[in-house]
Amino acid sequence: MMTKEELEEEQRVQKEQLAAIFKLIEDNKETFGEMSHGDVQEQLRLYDM
Repeated sequence: MMTKEELEEEQRVQKEQLAAIFKLIEDNKETFGEMSHGDVQEQLRLYDM
């Protein structure tokens, strides 16, 4: 079981990773098309993230 601090750190890292993924998508619209934060999160839910 993770401590409260470990859970908070895990959540912080996940947010940073999602922000980096979204920036990559935003910077490469010609490859990925238009996607919102909600679109990215919906896709990640398919992988239970």
